[in-house]
Amino acid sequence: MKSLTAKISLVVAVLAILVLALMPKFIGANIEQATIDNLIALIPPETEGQFEIHRGEFKSSWFSSSSNIEVIYTPISMDEITLSMDFDIDHGPLLLTKNGPSIGLAYATIEPSIRGTLFDVTTIDASFPFPDITLNLLTRFDQSLSINMNIDELNISEAAGELNFAGLSANVDIAADQSARLSAEMGELSFVENTDQSNVLITGLNLTSSTAQVNDILAESRATLSIPSISSSLPLPFSVSDLRIDYGLQASADDTKLSEIYQTIRVESIESEIPVQSFSWRSEIKQINNELLRDYYRLLSEAQSELNADNNAVSADFTELGEKLYLLAIQNPLEINNHIEANAYGGDHTADLRILWSGLSTLRQIKDLDMTEILAALDIKLNISFDLEAIQRSPLEKAVDLYTQQGYLTVDNGRVIVEANLQNSAFTINGVEFPLNRFF
Repeated sequence: MKSLTAKISLVVAVLAILVLALMPKFIGANIEQATIDNLIALIPPETEGQFEIHRGEFKSSWFSSSSNIEVIYTPISMDEITLSMDFDIDHGPLLLTKNGPSIGLAYATIEPSIRGTLFDVTTIDASFPFPDITLNLLTRFDQSLSINMNIDELNISEAAGELNFAGLSANVDIAADQSARLSAEMGELSFVENTDQSNVLITGLNLTSSTAQVNDILAESRATLSIPSISSSLPLPFSVSDLRIDYGLQASADDTKLSEIYQTIRVESIESEIPVQSFSWRSEIKQINNELLRDYYRLLSEAQSELNADNNAVSADFTELGEKLYLLAIQNPLEINNHIEANAYGGDHTADLRILWSGLSTLRQIKDLDMTEILAALDIKLNISFDLEAIQRSPLEKAVDLYTQQGYLTVDNGRVIVEANLQNSAFTINGVEFPLNRFF
């Protein structure tokens, strides 16, 4: 019995050794195509026309391989941008990564470079070297990816000025189901120009984002950007503290065929010659028709393909594209909400703007668009509230007195109030109706 157990153990050990020995060669034979397939899988179908992927020379040995892959991105009405990546790949299953031993299909060290008109000009004009960039890619057995990027610190001191950059690190994890998470952190960045004694200081930056599916432009996603402080001495001296930007895209709670986008910009403290001490703005766009968005990106992609084919025959196509998008937007309903809070002249002020567009579903041609129909389809509410004492300390004091006398403004409990409404083709300000022919 012991002899049989020993034989089975020996066979298992031999098979394990064979797998470990043969797997690197098998992985190497398929790694190039797998890498390209993974890149293609990250591109939304609606924007595929703006991307090209070219493979360069591929060299493979038993335990490692090297390759060059170029990703060419051509934005609408702009010159193409080429991202060239030189891959130095170690084959799995046993991998030695920068974070220590790991198990997976492959681990690649990537040397990236970017070419394009904008970047060429920047490179030519720059009088200082760019920091080194390290890019690593780990491919796991389940086809999930982990990408790490590090930009080294850079310190330059010359007669013209100084540049100090504390570096940047970022990590992207893409799961097998195409969901992804990104985190990035940048250290302090400062620049001093000795000629005019100007300086710019950014004390750091943090970015986090997530998406339910990388290659779906309508997948639920979140992003947050925060900067502790930004300051500058010229041309307008200012200092901004606790800057935060939040973004989100999600399906509508009432209808999964609709989407909602929101964005919030918040600045906790502002010091400058402009008399605004803090500011926040939340913007929401609701009832976005998913098919409208997909058609929008699809039409852009088609226009890009035509642009690449013939630069001289695009003007008519772009005109037709614009008319199609314009018509689609007018036909579909939309809701836009904006809320602004600001502290200025020592007082708190708020503004709320809601725009409801019911859509003109029966409209078939832009030329048939009628102003009467537009006004009937609009429902707009604007509410503004100023702190009266703060306004009296500002240059707007005389204007407020004048507009109060004319009925455009009301004063209530220390607040200057404006309530404007456009509903059922009737326009009112603070309860007083004003004929629309005054404005059109």
